[in-house]
Amino acid sequence: MPRFRHIAVEPLSGACGCEIQGVDLTKPLDAPILNEVMAAFEHFLVIVFRDQQLTPEQHKAFSRYFGELTELPQAPTYDGHTDMQEVRREEHEDKNVVPSFEHFHTDSPFLPRPPLCVVMRALAVPRYGGDTAFSNAYLVYEDLSEGMRKLLDSLQVVYSGKDIWSKNAKLDPDKRLRLRDTHSFSEAELESIHPAVRRHPVTGRKALYATTAYFKRFVGWSEDESRAILNYLQGLAQRAEYQCRVRWRQDTLLVWDNRFLLHRGVHDFKNERRHLIRTTVIGERPI
Repeated sequence: MPRFRHIAVEPLSGACGCEIQGVDLTKPLDAPILNEVMAAFEHFLVIVFRDQQLTPEQHKAFSRYFGELTELPQAPTYDGHTDMQEVRREEHEDKNVVPSFEHFHTDSPFLPRPPLCVVMRALAVPRYGGDTAFSNAYLVYEDLSEGMRKLLDSLQVVYSGKDIWSKNAKLDPDKRLRLRDTHSFSEAELESIHPAVRRHPVTGRKALYATTAYFKRFVGWSEDESRAILNYLQGLAQRAEYQCRVRWRQDTLLVWDNRFLLHRGVHDFKNERRHLIRTTVIGERPI
């Protein structure tokens, strides 16, 4: 683990995640503090800050330390900010209104340059439940057999978001996801082919990059064949030894690495409001 002199770091589990104390995100960060925040992000993959009462512009300013902000075609925007998204479930709504998926996943892998990270803050949370769980995709890959790693190293995945809206329109009105109504993305930008295993652009460390969200098939494989192996891989991410779990409180802010960490919301609450807002930082094309 890196040594930290300017911030206090408390790991959440042996697999990933930490809480950082002693940092005020309403103000620009001095270089020594920022360097240690980035070191914590690189090492733990998800970093948690508590009690951060930020304006939208302060939220965006902190997010830009990680890179350029990007829009998403499918995610509802927040309060007129096209470069901010919201994850909202009102107390009378069913959990299906939030596109959280049933399994651990990575966000928007259909984009040519999927997100590097997500910066998310809680505006309203239920009294209990509504956590976000994370699973370390490096560890999932590294614990596979040599034969399975070699197979996956050779595979590519077709990810597509082209049919999100048409599928949603076929559902009963009370079963539909809350999606963005319009966007400026082209059809070509809604489908991409990416490696099933991706490498960190600096360290070269490999991680699994095949999850069910927006997955269509492996290139050269049938859908049935693809789903058979994907279901096995998806089950591995459920193992507790790869995970950490973050309990939200109002004004909690997290940053997670969307390239090498899988995540899922836990919708184990009813009749209470959960409202999270986020920015999305564009990443590199997976290698």
